[in-house]
Amino acid sequence: MLSTGTRREGCSIRIHSGIGVPCVPPVWAEQLAPGGRLLTTLTTRTPSWPEQLLATRTGAGEIEAVLRGRPHGYRPMLGYWWLNAVTMRRRIEAYPGVPRPTRLAPPPDEAYGFWLAAAYLAPGLVRDFQAETMTIAAPDEDSWAVAGPGEDTVRVHGPRDVWAELEDVHARWVLADGPTGTGRAGDHTRMLAAETPARSWVPDTAWPERCD
Repeated sequence: MLSTGTRREGCSIRIHSGIGVPCVPPVWAEQLAPGGRLLTTLTTRTPSWPEQLLATRTGAGEIEAVLRGRPHGYRPMLGYWWLNAVTMRRRIEAYPGVPRPTRLAPPPDEAYGFWLAAAYLAPGLVRDFQAETMTIAAPDEDSWAVAGPGEDTVRVHGPRDVWAELEDVHARWVLADGPTGTGRAGDHTRMLAAETPARSWVPDTAWPERCD
């Protein structure tokens, strides 16, 4: 972690983490001076959809945080276990699953807000980016979804309906103005001091009392 400023509480102007973390250690936020900024990669169990967190302490002492989906991010800290779809690749290629209709065409890679939401609202999923068509797997449940053939068909396998969960996340994302809202389809804002934020997508797990 790189910190600019003194080591006294509330006196860091800039804090930048060079590793991905599953949650923000409270001491990092406590070190921010008014106007200070904290930048880090938030890491879930999936490496597929990294997110960048920017937190700023306002002049009133509140913490304002913006979470943005990104195509790349820092790797997680040592010992953090990521999901992996590579070991399932041959089985998926041999049997993509049972085809069924869908109204959700494969979302574009650039829909960072949607994929960020999926990381939290449909946890345990990981994408195989080397597959010929969009392939999303749930390794813990031995389940997967393979898009196609065509935009109105998906093939699913296993006890967990992976694509149905993505359809649900997409519907919630659209209701939150994800594709067309002022958040540029990838920004999710939360005022930590607000009791009832109008729109909260930053997960509570990012701001725990403890970050073990």
